Amino acid sequence: MQKKSLKPKGKIEYERLKKKTDLINLAADWYLILAMKNIAEDKEKQGDTFLRSRESLLKGLKKEQEDLTQDLENLFFAYLLFAVSTELMNKDEIKASEKKIASVTGELFEILPEDPGDLLKSFVKNVPTCAEALSFFMNAKNAFFKLKWDSGFGGKAWAKIADIAIMRLNGEIDSTVFIDAVFDIEHHSGHVFDKHENIRCDGRKLRAILNAKRDDNLDAMFKKFTDEHKYASSYIKTYYARGAFAKWW
Repeated sequence: MQKKSLKPKGKIEYERLKKKTDLINLAADWYLILAMKNIAEDKEKQGDTFLRSRESLLKGLKKEQEDLTQDLENLFFAYLLFAVSTELMNKDEIKASEKKIASVTGELFEILPEDPGDLLKSFVKNVPTCAEALSFFMNAKNAFFKLKWDSGFGGKAWAKIADIAIMRLNGEIDSTVFIDAVFDIEHHSGHVFDKHENIRCDGRKLRAILNAKRDDNLDAMFKKFTDEHKYASSYIKTYYARGAFAKWW
């Protein structure tokens, strides 16, 4: 049973969507840093002798993982709000009366503008913080799950996407589980990262990363992400080399 985590608080960082971001590099960095940190922590729990250099390395890995996790979580909250809302804007495809829609989702659709270009402005005004985001995702989940959508729109696939955000905002899962789930989840036509022009994510490359993190050990992951595919950042090599010197992997 997943223990209760701290609930995210504060403002949603919508400005993150104004910057072009390639998620492939971030995904490779995050999975490698997470794998290295977990191995180092296991060594510590097993009673390995921790010299000052090893303590420094473990501290660095933890800090890198925490910072990158926070960075991705902030980006994913903003992105999922945008992605879910653009799917909701297909509301003309919903097979339900306006009365039924109102009974299920309240005023959810009233905050969505007619012009998609005004979407971010609408969210800055109506969903400024994590607390409002939780309410939005809960109503969106109801809309996707309880209303009848045409094939290829909304439905259970998008209800699951909204539910991932709900679980994190409720503290039911931690940031690490949340990020891993978001990278992994798909809707009707593929991965979820195809709703905003600034958030770039090559589906083939993402699948390669996800397959490697499931099936390969750290050495194989590192070789694929740095040598074979050139996905990971250069600083990852430094951490890997330090861990190899410490005989952790």
